[in-house]
Amino acid sequence: MTEIVLPEMPDSICRAGLRYTVDAGQLERLQASGIVLPDSMARAVLKRQVEFAAGRFCAREALQKLGHDSQATLAIGQHRAPLWPTGYLGSISHGDGLAIAVAASTRDWRGLGIDVERILTDEAAQPLHEHLMKASELAMGEAAGLALGDWLSLVFSAKESLFKALYPFVGRYFDFLDAEVCELQQRQSRLTLRLATSLSPSCVKGSLYSIRYSYFPGNIATLCLL
Repeated sequence: MTEIVLPEMPDSICRAGLRYTVDAGQLERLQASGIVLPDSMARAVLKRQVEFAAGRFCAREALQKLGHDSQATLAIGQHRAPLWPTGYLGSISHGDGLAIAVAASTRDWRGLGIDVERILTDEAAQPLHEHLMKASELAMGEAAGLALGDWLSLVFSAKESLFKALYPFVGRYFDFLDAEVCELQQRQSRLTLRLATSLSPSCVKGSLYSIRYSYFPGNIATLCLL
């Protein structure tokens, strides 16, 4: 099985990952481990139930590595954001048979955002790029010699990680074009996002955010730390 390769992160952040299958047996195993589906998930399709359970399983594992020994399943908050225990923060990503979670103490970090995406083909990326990035961002990827599918997947994932990290300070959805890539450091596997508009009093136009990334077979993972 292909190894899950996440971006480099400090020791103060704990992580957990799980490869899962979408079937009733997988859901039963996750529930047997103590993961509880909320009432709002009772009528969800099996895929959504398994993804939710796998993500919550990873979140619990990451929290336990930090010393938080509760078996409780993280509840769902506003805009479906997970509700982390007092004193902790974290982020979850799931899809394509892979669930990832990171967690840390609020003493060490203000925000975390992680995202894992399946890398798009160039053909699939072609009709999407104008909705996810500006012409200057497209040109940056071309100048770096990156295939459109690889570059769009990275930019999409980076902006997803940024959203997750900033959500506690913004409290609402914002557009992919509200942030733009202003620098790409391929050797360091990092890029910088700049807000193109003010989102909240603490997240203002021009603010810069560093995103770490890693490619592994068929996937891209990104991490935003605040």
